[in-house]
Amino acid sequence: MQEGKSGKRVVAVLLGLVLAAGLIAWFGASRLEEKNPSGQHAPDANPDAVVLSEGVLFEARAGAPGTVIAKEVGSGKELWQTQIGSVTGKPVLLIREELIEVQIAGTPWMTLDRSTGEAVE
Repeated sequence: MQEGKSGKRVVAVLLGLVLAAGLIAWFGASRLEEKNPSGQHAPDANPDAVVLSEGVLFEARAGAPGTVIAKEVGSGKELWQTQIGSVTGKPVLLIREELIEVQIAGTPWMTLDRSTGEAVE
């Protein structure tokens, strides 16, 4: 009869430990959610977009003002730089033949000439 009581005690202690661990995990997760309510678990370390195409590195940088820069890969020489206005989200670059499309949050923002960086209407 003594073995039955001690077995029940072991089960009760283990169940208590599992419940305590679950409560601690829940509390920790709720504290993280309070600190970051957007649901993003890790901020993006690089708010820039970079695309390499035919020996030229195109880089779109968020900020005020946002910029797009073209650099020759072999020499590192800057070919051109264009300001694209205030950009608060991470930009996306799409290279389409002789054009570069800058998108922010999936919406086309600006189209640039690939060789000069000038805006294309």
